[in-house]
Amino acid sequence: MILHGGTIYTGDPALPRMQGLPIDDRGRVSRGVEAWEGDTSAVSNERIDLDGRTVVPGFVDSHVHFLSWALDRTRVDIRTAPSGSDALEQIAVQAASDRAAGSDQTWLIGSGWTEAVLAEIADPAGALAAASHGRPAAIWARDRHALWLNTAALEQVGGEAIRREQAAWDTPLPEPTRGERQRAVTAGQQQAHALGLTGIHDFEWRLGRRTWQELDADQRVSLRVTSMITAEHIDGIDAVELVAGFGSDRVKIGSVKAFLDGTLGARTAHMLEPYNDGGTGLQLLSQPELVELISHAARIGLPVSLHAIGDAAVRSALDAFSETRALWSDFAEERPPRIEHAQLVHPDDLARFAELGVVASMQPVHAAEDRSAAEAAWGDRCAGAYAWQPLRAAGTTLVFGTDAPISPLDPLATLHAAVNAPLLAGHGLAVADALTAMTVTPSAIVGLGRRVGRLSPGYAADLVVLNADPLTIPASALSSVEVVATMVGGRWVHGRPPW
Repeated sequence: MILHGGTIYTGDPALPRMQGLPIDDRGRVSRGVEAWEGDTSAVSNERIDLDGRTVVPGFVDSHVHFLSWALDRTRVDIRTAPSGSDALEQIAVQAASDRAAGSDQTWLIGSGWTEAVLAEIADPAGALAAASHGRPAAIWARDRHALWLNTAALEQVGGEAIRREQAAWDTPLPEPTRGERQRAVTAGQQQAHALGLTGIHDFEWRLGRRTWQELDADQRVSLRVTSMITAEHIDGIDAVELVAGFGSDRVKIGSVKAFLDGTLGARTAHMLEPYNDGGTGLQLLSQPELVELISHAARIGLPVSLHAIGDAAVRSALDAFSETRALWSDFAEERPPRIEHAQLVHPDDLARFAELGVVASMQPVHAAEDRSAAEAAWGDRCAGAYAWQPLRAAGTTLVFGTDAPISPLDPLATLHAAVNAPLLAGHGLAVADALTAMTVTPSAIVGLGRRVGRLSPGYAADLVVLNADPLTIPASALSSVEVVATMVGGRWVHGRPPW
């Protein structure tokens, strides 16, 4: 087919725009339109008029927990609850609905509370038990670093009603069945495509990779998935000799992921100096442990992605990458090390990302969501918070995502936030730079840069059709841009024409 009649951005600096985009029968972008006029050997005569619409390379979310997000779409979500009583009411409504539908024989699981909401509830375990009608219930915090259990749940698993970090993650909650997982992810893919996503970097902790492999075996994966592996499994990775990039056309192994600290909301992000309201957070890995982890991963050919939110955690990550640089530099061009989130960077460390070749994987919507918490906790230190433009100006490679289900899965909201909603004036990006961090660069940093991410000859035809041109409309109008259609590998996966 040939797309024409609109604005087509390729993501290729050698040829940034094209008048027509020919796509061959292998799902790849082909050579110039003129060469294919009347030639149906590889590109058919089908011509699709964009009618003034805009095409950009497909969006990639560079940090998502896809199975959790997909399952959460059918679970109680209290993130919009303004108070503890409202949160409990929303949970009670879900519990009553489940009872009416006869689906209340299992645990009630949900997410979305904040520390401020929880602080309003005098007896968290008892109040949650009343709201859930005595059914075992587990509600994750919005940042997924803490878990709230009711009395019925505690009777089964023991321990504390509110548990944080590893204690929360180690809680033996009921796992979804194979069918539940597959149905959730299959439906989730369709919603992701409707949002313009063609690929993801999946940081799901458990069962995510298994679900992708099950679906991939039946050719039911339509996203391009790079699956990250948690650091606790590194010995197993070594034992079975998995390497980065191994997999199919749609599902590949990515990096090893480790946590260096907690979160801003819980005041567990690791700080160089105490928060304005007290404490310096948590250091989840000592420096020798971190250096050994990166060294081990490098020896078996795997890059490392480090969760680091506080400025002390970011510095720890940079110091460890510096110390181990000789071990991972051989594969850094195609699979560089990453720091996930990097929400607060000390001014002395801004230039070190580029100097070391470390990618900053960031989530622009967090700046708007965390504004009040950041200002209260960090004060003047916010000069280094959510510092997209300062990092870019220092030469840092940026990739963007949402951390869904922590924040809504919505690449156009990411674009709008990166341009229009920085924490501080001057930290926002130009539209072109933000788009690059969402389209071209995410593929380039996971070893796919020679075949995915651009709309250049030989590259996979992964693209999004938009109703407006984000590069020419006023920045203030970015929130009005909508996805018309999405294509992966030359196949329409959402919004098949005619439009």
